[in-house]
Amino acid sequence: MSSSSDTPARGPLQAFGVFLDRLEKTVICLFLVVIVGLIFSGVLSRFIFHYAIAFTEELARFMFVWSALLGASAALRTGEHGGIPLLANRFGPAGRKAVEILVALGVIGFMAYLVFMTGVSTMKSFQSGQISTTTEMPVWIINFGMLLAFVMGVLRGIQGFLAGAFRPSAGAEIDIDADVNADVEAGGKG
Repeated sequence: MSSSSDTPARGPLQAFGVFLDRLEKTVICLFLVVIVGLIFSGVLSRFIFHYAIAFTEELARFMFVWSALLGASAALRTGEHGGIPLLANRFGPAGRKAVEILVALGVIGFMAYLVFMTGVSTMKSFQSGQISTTTEMPVWIINFGMLLAFVMGVLRGIQGFLAGAFRPSAGAEIDIDADVNADVEAGGKG
């Protein structure tokens, strides 16, 4: 029997974060497997059987977009999104904290804007009954997949901010002159 000291205490937010981690990884892996299968079957049918399965390319494209957006939301949680610490590292601790808050607000605000705009687009495509060209899939389903990814982006952005993922690293001071001199020396030797 395991004691309560064997496992770290997890609150509902941590448990929800673990659930989102597993959900993201599972969905992205499933999409990638299906994408490979769709593309392989499309190429196989085109070159071996001389018959194109039209929906494979379009469905693979939709899944690729969904998995890329989910991957971007996952990167927000861990701070592996693109960042340029050059400016932030010029400030002291208080300035870095301000940059962290501004970046987090900007990213989360932008993701919330995308949630709103994609929600509007999803509702319009649902009301119009628009369908995609090849798969004849309702466009609202395609848009809804993007809406879910952007909602995940907002949640992961908040989670990343609370975990300090937007924090510029204090020890990552950049010496521009040293980098330039190293490049010049490397170029001069060749």
